[in-house]
Amino acid sequence: MSNLSQPIHEIRFLYDLKVPMSDGVKLSADVYLPRDGKSFPTMLLRTPYESTLEMHVEWGVWWAKRGYACVIVDDRGRFESEGVFYAYHDDGPDGHDTIEWVGNQSWCNGKIGMSGRSYGGIVQWQAAPYRSKYLTAIAPQVIMGDYFADCHRIGGAVQWALTVFAMITFSTAVTLTQRGSRHIFGNQKFYRHLPLITADVKAIGREVPFFRDWFTHATRDDYWQQINTFTHLDRINVPAIQQAAWYDPYTASMLRVYNGLRERGYSEHARKNQKIYVIPWTHHIPESSKLGDLDFGPTGYVDLNAEDLRWFDYWLKGIDTGIMSEPPIKIFVMGENVWRFENEWPLARTRFTPFYLHSNGHANTLYGDGTLDEQAPGSEPEDKYAYDPVNPVATLGGNNSTWTLMKMAADQVFPGPIDQRPLERRDDVLVYTSRVLEQDLEVTGPIEMVLYAASSAVDTDFTAKLIDVHPNGFAIHLAEGLLRARHRKSLERVEFLQPNEVEEYRIELAPTSNLFKTGHRIRVEISSSNFPRFDRNLNTGGDIFRDTRMKIAHQTILHNSAYPSHMLLPVIPR
Repeated sequence: MSNLSQPIHEIRFLYDLKVPMSDGVKLSADVYLPRDGKSFPTMLLRTPYESTLEMHVEWGVWWAKRGYACVIVDDRGRFESEGVFYAYHDDGPDGHDTIEWVGNQSWCNGKIGMSGRSYGGIVQWQAAPYRSKYLTAIAPQVIMGDYFADCHRIGGAVQWALTVFAMITFSTAVTLTQRGSRHIFGNQKFYRHLPLITADVKAIGREVPFFRDWFTHATRDDYWQQINTFTHLDRINVPAIQQAAWYDPYTASMLRVYNGLRERGYSEHARKNQKIYVIPWTHHIPESSKLGDLDFGPTGYVDLNAEDLRWFDYWLKGIDTGIMSEPPIKIFVMGENVWRFENEWPLARTRFTPFYLHSNGHANTLYGDGTLDEQAPGSEPEDKYAYDPVNPVATLGGNNSTWTLMKMAADQVFPGPIDQRPLERRDDVLVYTSRVLEQDLEVTGPIEMVLYAASSAVDTDFTAKLIDVHPNGFAIHLAEGLLRARHRKSLERVEFLQPNEVEEYRIELAPTSNLFKTGHRIRVEISSSNFPRFDRNLNTGGDIFRDTRMKIAHQTILHNSAYPSHMLLPVIPR
């Protein structure tokens, strides 16, 4: 839009200003300012990833050229800031102190916006409940609300690759731009180390207190609840636009935060001024329209700075950019590859439709007899497989925030829509495929797998994936989920299995929006591991962070009239 702020300003740079915290610790701030003028609306980014990274410098310059002051602050204990870094728990008070300091600087006009992705989103949600008069609008990107259930213990399992990645990143000076860093973060040796709780010593040679505390607090207790965004929604009084992504692991959480703020925000001002948009990408900054094995077309690439500019020009400069005239939700419908506005989530017109598992008892592998349709099962034999934690099913693309190294290849594998057929050749992966679709079928919304299963173990995992099978055979990943048996009923307590007794598992998958086109097929995969995105369940019922023993679990999946296993898909009528 022509009325958006243009890059017409020359800039100046203030390096390593000291920002005092309430406890006397001083944080380091770099400030980018337009040369012309005295005070400006101000963008603030707080980060543990180093303020002088090239991407941060470019971000500061980008905003300053457009008439904004831009402040980038190293988190407590990171790089040029004083203190000791401890993940999450200092970010509320430190964020508020930083906002108050910025608001009182002569070059700030009293209006502050915050943007940032991943941990740069955490700092926004932690600071927002303090309701500083200077914080005018925020733009969190690809970040969760519940640090336990939506991040470190998804479905009760440890989101392991991310947890190791975070431990290394926040405890060292290693950055993603350093030579060899991607190999470090993808190294299977770290991921396979047992017991889990000593992976810090294995990776960097010393204990990391916050990493160990994540394991000590093995259920959703007060340690996690005091930083849980959902417990503070009624204290948040700031407009927010969230950027989510279909192949990021936190989109379901972000949509829940959106709904929660619309319902429980501190004021009408907060409740009415929430927005969210979901792009066809991963946790990382978009690079093109091509991701994994798909190209989403000319509109698939999203310039996040341009989206933020529409938001902050409106809230910080009072420019009518048109953004507040649009419906509050914008989603990219994959398959059709179009953008669409919506007014609510889930969509009011959704028809939640069960797609049932069927087989003659041999659904193992791509070449088995597993089928999928809308007809409830009658009398059918169960499917069986053995899950061996020594040889887990590998993470291959998916709704994942980190890259990994495939066991079957030395290549780095990134999140996203990757062909799953290499995994579907395994005997411990059950494959259920629909007939060829005779007309387009849109699936947009939250997804749940209702699985009836028994295990020989007292604790184990069950996984589910939704796949779009193309006419050429490509089995393109859409959504995945996992549930740890000991947490099948609650994340606040542990309840072990009675071996070989049937239990119901309600597995939440990542939400999606996808048009299954005519000629495609719908596929569901069931297994018991997705490693190293998730840690391996060792099947012993022991302390998952200290146990080193492993045993094979013999799994039984039922699909009959008494136990009708099915995936509940949000079908959108057309």
